[in-house]
Amino acid sequence: MLARPHPCLGWLHISPADTRRVFDRLLSDRDAALEADPTFSGMPQSFIDWTWHTWLPSNLNRYEKQVREHLKYLDSKIGRLNEEIERAAGGVLDDRDAAADLRDRLQRELAARQLVS
Repeated sequence: MLARPHPCLGWLHISPADTRRVFDRLLSDRDAALEADPTFSGMPQSFIDWTWHTWLPSNLNRYEKQVREHLKYLDSKIGRLNEEIERAAGGVLDDRDAAADLRDRLQRELAARQLVS
């Protein structure tokens, strides 16, 4: 059996033994959610919380390489997105900053004039 993606952390491929344990927990949490609300669908919040607070911290040592690789990917993605934002909105942001600076300067001038009067 091959490694499969974690149902909550799709980028993390976990071992067959972990897959079995993780899916058992997912099904248990799903059943509990359905018992509380028969119309429930999606990923149970209790499973997401368990993944982030219990499972990942206790298994991080075995999946550290994948986590580090994903962090590099996220850094790269954030960098690309920041570049796209700057290209798309850079001029607008500059105009906003210039307008805010002018407003502040004019407000200071009015405040100074009122002190003199």
